[in-house]
Amino acid sequence: MARTSPVLRAAALLLWLGTTAACGRADAAARQRTGGTDSTATAAQPASATAAQPVIAGGDSLADMALMQKADRSRLMGPESAMWVVMISDFQCPYCKQWHDSSMARLKRDYIDPGKIRFAYLHLPLESIHPHARAQAQASLCAGAQGKFWEYADGIFDNFGTARGMSDVSPLLSRLARDLSLDVPAFDKCRVSAPIANLVNNDIAQATQAGVQSTPSFIIGTFLVKGALPYQDFRQAIDTALVMAKSAKGRPGR
Repeated sequence: MARTSPVLRAAALLLWLGTTAACGRADAAARQRTGGTDSTATAAQPASATAAQPVIAGGDSLADMALMQKADRSRLMGPESAMWVVMISDFQCPYCKQWHDSSMARLKRDYIDPGKIRFAYLHLPLESIHPHARAQAQASLCAGAQGKFWEYADGIFDNFGTARGMSDVSPLLSRLARDLSLDVPAFDKCRVSAPIANLVNNDIAQATQAGVQSTPSFIIGTFLVKGALPYQDFRQAIDTALVMAKSAKGRPGR
């Protein structure tokens, strides 16, 4: 059964703005050869002109569809009529943590809570360099299915160093669920389920088709911004996109 995620309807036209500190696919092989850690990404290429909407495979039962819908919608904040801002992220990327710690609370205060933007979180786990990223992504969606996506995401970033030193991240993921008073047996069953795995696969396909190669990246209205921009620069990008969106609405035929 095909369905279109509300996250995947976020933006049509993507324009490249620039690159700063980011975790990327392009330098993963080099890091593996040298044993190096994440470093500043090289200049990104422009994204494709339109964001495609791939079909989510699997999850044909009503229970699977209900789980996917709850998980999918849990990573959205802000009014449906507002301009989209989508974060494409990897929980093991240090630059994603950097942006989250420095900017997420301020973004919520300045733009999400006042209803200026519709914010969403899209997963792009860079598994070749971040072995726990997919498990963390699936766990966050399962926390979301129980109404705690954003709180769980905060917990993952707060335990960034702990997860990095673990060979098996499952005990940490379950502990974070307990800390949030989730139904842990249901959570543990969910995070290894096919519907949630397919939801992450769909995120990866969407990000790839949009030309995203590094995390964090952001679809801001009609722009694709790559890297952990300082908050002041991030605000400027949002304010510019909001002006452009308002101008576009005022054109004849809109």
